[in-house]
Amino acid sequence: MPRLTRRRASWLAAALAAAVYLLALRNGWSGDDLVAVLDNPTAHSVAAGLRGWFAPYWPGAWQWAGLYRPLTILSYAVDWSLSGGAPWWFHLVNVLLNALVGGLVVLVMSRWLPPLGSLVAGIVFAVHPAHVEAVANVVGRAELLVAVGLLLALLAARRYRAATTARARRGWMIATLAAVFVALASKEHGVIAIALLVLDRLLDPEPPATDSTPLFAAVIAMTAAWLFLWRGIAGGYVGTGRHAAFFGLSWGGRLATMLPLYLEVLRTLAWPFRLLSDYAPQTAPVHTSLTLLGVLGLAAALSVVALGGLSVRRAPMVAFGIFAALLSYAPTSNLVFVSGVMLAERNLYLAVLAPAAVAGWGITALRGRPQFRAASLALGALLAACAVRTVDRIPFWADPFTPIAEEQAAHPENFHTRVVLAQYLAPRGDSAWALGELLVAADLFPRDPLARVLASQLALEMGRRRLALKQAEDAYAIYRGDPRVIDVLVRALLANGEPDSAAAVAAAGSTALAGSAAVLGAYDTALAAVGGQGGRRALVRLRLDWLDGRFAEAQKTADSLAGVIAEGARPELTCADVEAVGPVLQGLAPGLWTVLENEARCESTTGS
Repeated sequence: MPRLTRRRASWLAAALAAAVYLLALRNGWSGDDLVAVLDNPTAHSVAAGLRGWFAPYWPGAWQWAGLYRPLTILSYAVDWSLSGGAPWWFHLVNVLLNALVGGLVVLVMSRWLPPLGSLVAGIVFAVHPAHVEAVANVVGRAELLVAVGLLLALLAARRYRAATTARARRGWMIATLAAVFVALASKEHGVIAIALLVLDRLLDPEPPATDSTPLFAAVIAMTAAWLFLWRGIAGGYVGTGRHAAFFGLSWGGRLATMLPLYLEVLRTLAWPFRLLSDYAPQTAPVHTSLTLLGVLGLAAALSVVALGGLSVRRAPMVAFGIFAALLSYAPTSNLVFVSGVMLAERNLYLAVLAPAAVAGWGITALRGRPQFRAASLALGALLAACAVRTVDRIPFWADPFTPIAEEQAAHPENFHTRVVLAQYLAPRGDSAWALGELLVAADLFPRDPLARVLASQLALEMGRRRLALKQAEDAYAIYRGDPRVIDVLVRALLANGEPDSAAAVAAAGSTALAGSAAVLGAYDTALAAVGGQGGRRALVRLRLDWLDGRFAEAQKTADSLAGVIAEGARPELTCADVEAVGPVLQGLAPGLWTVLENEARCESTTGS
């Protein structure tokens, strides 16, 4: 029998990671696949994918989610070009990427473990059921790509530390930075790259031949540059993309809500046989104060951190797995900042490194002892059960309707599932059913403004103007910081013959959300309905042109307005409108800004 080597262990883990997901090739489009891939023109050709490199991840009306993943979108575009949009090809690429990650896990763990222990860690990672959502759903591609980038960066950084020549150091630094770039451009989780590299350096048993400081500085610089780019492209949408559960919650309330879910995170990683596709109120209750489950969740989280710290000397691979898991979960933990999910199994993809490391260490520690055989049989049975559960879960993501129907049947209290069902039904002509689901969702979780936004939009399409206005006003009372709330209330007011109120709401929204093209568009529409607002509309259109990058059009609008004023016309303006357009006019026509301030009788450039 061939001797088990590090390379063979890597290939075996990769093969198993591919084998358990072969059934995914029968899946079609499901969940967010429809928006991100099927109905997204940017994902349908390489040229479109390249043109959209500096655009948010979600297309069109979905840009509010605040994500920027250009490499993921480009990978969809490549797949579409090669396959003509055949979903099986997209799933095949996901399966192969998952296999690559499984093999890389073995290589990373082999720094501390012998081939058998590394293979066990790779097998745990390969068959863990928490991965199904990421692998069997096309949009899980982002999780797979960021994992590939991060793991390759770890391996390249190790080679950098071992390099003894300047040429080798340059080559491995470039390789590390390329891998970090893949991670950053694939998903926001790539920002943890520098922390993972530092962690790996601290736990590495091999003495370095090269100081890692230059490498770390380069990674920090790349991450900072990416954050600056992300901020400019998608950062403005972050507040509106947060999960509905956290609207109106203080940091303490958010923590009280999330702490019980940390128990669910640990349960999913340690015993992944109960899987849930949608954690949302009321399936995951919202709390405004600490509960007993919250205390237990806090104790469990602190215990995991303590275990990682205690393992640094005696079991560094366990410490690596635990801290890598914590780092990978941190961006969506809602501990420091609000994310767009309460909990999602796909976001635990890399967190499976923790149980994988523990299993690999345990088998290695028991080898040669009397307990080894019994432990191997028990672990083998557990892994077989995990593999069966993984295969069984794959058809859950076979089509758009199955996850919605099964989730609603299992958890009728989940308001978000009803919202998703309504979004599935409305385009298919079932408007009345969809509207009913949205109204029920709003009653199930009254603190969510977005169910009411969707209900108002659908009611307007159905001609139910008073219902549309009621839902829009309720959404506005809950949260005014979302462009969709402002837009739908303006449209509902106009539909009910209240143009002055619509203009007032849009004016306030354009001040609070100055960077929102949707709000400015609503403001322009409201001013047109009021009439006699040519000057104010010109300023709004100027801001819109500037936001959309139509700088020549913005210059024409500024010149036209200057000409009107020069001819003696006195357009009706407010200080708020003038000051909002100030940053634009500073670049286009500084003199016009001063004239407009005088026309509006503004006392300063900071208040009205």
